Amino acid sequence: MQCLCLFLTVFLSLLCCIAEAVINLPKNSTIPAVIVFGDSIVDTGNNNNMKTIFKVNYPPYGQDFMGGKPTGRFSDGKVPSDLIAEELGIKALVPAYFDPALQAQDLLTGVNFASGGAGYDPLTSDLASVLSLSDQLEMFKDYITKLKQIAGEERTSSILSKSIFLLVTGSNDIINTYFGTPLRKSNYDISSYTDLLVSYGSSFLQDLYKLGARRIAVFGLPPLGCLPSQRTLKGGAERECVEIYNQVADLFNKKLSIELNSINSQFPDARVKYIDIYNLPLDIIHNPQKYGFRISNKGCCGTGTIEVAFLCKYTCSDASDAEAALQGRETAMQFLKLKLLPFYTWFSFSLPFLSCIAEADPKNITFPAIFFFGDSLVDTGNNNYISTIANANYPPYGKDFTGGKPTGRFSNGKVPSDLFVEELGIKPVLPPYLDPTLKAEDLITGVNFASGGAGYDPMTSHIVSALSLTKQLELFKDYITKLKKIAGEERTSTILRECLIIIVLGSNDITNTYYGGTLRRSHYDIYSYADLLVSYSSGFVQDLYRLGARRIGVFGLAPLGCLPSQRTLKGGAERECVELYNQAAQLFNDKLSAELISVNNRFPDARMIYMDIYDYPFDLFNNPNKYGKDSELQIKDAVDQGQ
Repeated sequence: MQCLCLFLTVFLSLLCCIAEAVINLPKNSTIPAVIVFGDSIVDTGNNNNMKTIFKVNYPPYGQDFMGGKPTGRFSDGKVPSDLIAEELGIKALVPAYFDPALQAQDLLTGVNFASGGAGYDPLTSDLASVLSLSDQLEMFKDYITKLKQIAGEERTSSILSKSIFLLVTGSNDIINTYFGTPLRKSNYDISSYTDLLVSYGSSFLQDLYKLGARRIAVFGLPPLGCLPSQRTLKGGAERECVEIYNQVADLFNKKLSIELNSINSQFPDARVKYIDIYNLPLDIIHNPQKYGFRISNKGCCGTGTIEVAFLCKYTCSDASDAEAALQGRETAMQFLKLKLLPFYTWFSFSLPFLSCIAEADPKNITFPAIFFFGDSLVDTGNNNYISTIANANYPPYGKDFTGGKPTGRFSNGKVPSDLFVEELGIKPVLPPYLDPTLKAEDLITGVNFASGGAGYDPMTSHIVSALSLTKQLELFKDYITKLKKIAGEERTSTILRECLIIIVLGSNDITNTYYGGTLRRSHYDIYSYADLLVSYSSGFVQDLYRLGARRIGVFGLAPLGCLPSQRTLKGGAERECVELYNQAAQLFNDKLSAELISVNNRFPDARMIYMDIYDYPFDLFNNPNKYGKDSELQIKDAVDQGQ
């Protein structure tokens, strides 16, 4: 088992990159199943049915699980494999393949082959009498046979090619087999042993590919020398991190990452992704207070110094104090899920949309293209090509962009629309539609129609001569015409149906048009003005639907009264958040959310989702020290620069 810091990777590396979640499981066509291989970090109970000392089917394991009973999970509650499936909207738990209560529906949506104590090295599993990777692969073949009997050849092939496969192992090889016994050290030095592990891993991944897997996330190793048990056993009187163990983990990770790149080159229709779980956990361990922890060198079992597996007799009383835990508390994982997303404002909504293992264009079958509509937060340069006072084509804008030159982005570097296409592996940046150098390939993979200064209210755009939503829609129609000439009617229809469209608007309406002038306030109170904005938003998404769009994410408003500009202008001497503006944002958000639910009910083949960017940022603004001493300054800088 590994330290609790591993858990953050599930969300740091995967929450920002997972696919469309839906309520009814059979309709989740983006990721139909989660299939898991590995060791105790993700084992959900396979070892219960084996003769091994690596069992945890007794208290205190499972004390926070449903019913408070041990399940064979090396945790007090759920493990990462469960939480990933839950976040994807596939199912609440990923059952162990050896579970005698396994149902047909479980096979369709994913199962778990992991075995606590396993490793890449067959000797590791043999020493612990657990399932080796070869054993897990044989179980997977058996699973495929059963799946074909239930779903047929064609559907089975589709499930395997679209599912996410997780591989989480390697720690036991280093700690137990190499450093814990003389069996490998007599024949291998550290460099050659890590080569051996990578070769086993590579062969396993290629075997998965031959069996139909295409989307595989492979976890690297955490800083093994900082595990509580290793610090106690080999860290001296001060229980320091064991540097040699960390160096080996780092060496293995680098070799693994290179090998995965090689596999991707050999199999271009595969998407094998390396997940880094070393660097950020190491920072948490060395700087726990920065992330809200008081203790970073004890586990959540017994004394927190060495107890693991059958040695664990009771759990620590305060999980929030213990960052590193061989038993990895689910409560702390949920904490990390929220704590460690510095770009939550822009990436929190990725849960319903982003696919972390989506093939790079032109094979990105999850999202063939991305389109943005909105204002300066996502404009990538359209305002460069229109007559408007809302421009950002001069220094210091763009100082951290490629080439260090301003591009029209209201930022020192990339803006969220760029980051989304980059995360999805589509392309590095999302070009503005008005860019005269736009190429056919840009049209196929998505463009940006956003305009700095725009709003839902036509008056908002008119005041600064920005592109109104109506104008952005007309540009989109023009885009469709061009796309049909390039790709044909049928492919254009597919692109529009499967693409991701994101709308980011409304802030300028509230802060500039309504509270910044009198033209709207003379005819509308804030309630009726919010209704007006929502009606414009609703009409726009329905227009997009009629043009062929089906996947649309609509951002709500952030806590506008906490923007640095508003706090300076109207927050008094103490620069307090302006409550009136925040109340207006919340009012609009409530009305927008309700309207999108109504629109979804009217168009059941569409997926229009409201994205909340109010609550978490509000907490960040008001409790910056809770998220690290430098958070407030970073937040203010980001907002000022339009990030």
